[in-house]
Amino acid sequence: MTTQRDIARTAGVSVAVVSAVINGTAHTRMSEATRARVIQAMESLDYQPNQAARSLRLNRTGMIALILHKLDNPVYAQLLRGVYAAAAERGGTVLLGDAETMRSGSQFVTRLLSHGTVDGILIRDDRLFDDDVMAELRSHPKPILSLDYAQDHPWVGIDDCRAGEIATRFLLNLRHRRIAFIGGAPGHAFRQRYLGYQQEMQQAGLDPAPHLATGFGEQAGADGLRQALQLPAAPTAVVVNNIMSAVGVLAAARDLGIAVPDQLSVVGIHDVGLMEHLRPAVTAVRMPMYELGRAGVEGLYELMAGRPCTGGIIADPEPELVVRDSATALADA
Repeated sequence: MTTQRDIARTAGVSVAVVSAVINGTAHTRMSEATRARVIQAMESLDYQPNQAARSLRLNRTGMIALILHKLDNPVYAQLLRGVYAAAAERGGTVLLGDAETMRSGSQFVTRLLSHGTVDGILIRDDRLFDDDVMAELRSHPKPILSLDYAQDHPWVGIDDCRAGEIATRFLLNLRHRRIAFIGGAPGHAFRQRYLGYQQEMQQAGLDPAPHLATGFGEQAGADGLRQALQLPAAPTAVVVNNIMSAVGVLAAARDLGIAVPDQLSVVGIHDVGLMEHLRPAVTAVRMPMYELGRAGVEGLYELMAGRPCTGGIIADPEPELVVRDSATALADA
């Protein structure tokens, strides 16, 4: 059986350093390169920590909860990979929960927090929870970290404003001037994406269209396009607040006899593999969701160790434009 002494010998560090990496403690200072070297040694030696002994010693279960809204949303695929990878490096496990099940009186929160089930909780967008649920979560001593901007507890997030800027600037560079912004719902992330759009339009000397907040998913995209076509100046391009709504935009455009991209250019925020296989393939702004998942776990472990989590916006990498076939330059008038 591989021991911590074996790992220390392989990584060229002390046993104390190995113990600090495994237990996530702050008693031993080390660089990220040293931590990575220890983790690599653990993996090469196939080290399996004694979770039962560790839990008793640290008064922890080794499990964190990740609560998302609609687990089947493909946008979360990379986020989940980042969460799982970072938790595994720390010898932890992840309990998944759907915000749809966390309603007042559902007992889900009580069961989640009772009997020391989890050591900490990650939440994506706490505005999806009602006040009673959030009050119950905060009444327990377990740390909570939001994977989106939050006023009342630590958070880490992605640069949604920058995503709106990138999508809009791309369309402006293709000579589009009548650009609509559709999809999404009231909330920090969606307001920030619209703000990025708004700023780019104003910088170009153009009046931004109103935010047509038709919600999430394919139907929301279809509804948003139909509303956009009723604007005083019908758009030649649209920024779609959520990438899955872009599927609905393409379907509605086809039903209405509008050719994409020749008559309507489409750019979605977020990116999933499906977008590459649609026809036309959808141009998208890829968000650093994998890095968000990792940063969320790292921040939560800091809180679990009694240390502050600096959090904030992930600056590196920033959102990235993925150019495909759904947008083209506007022909000269």
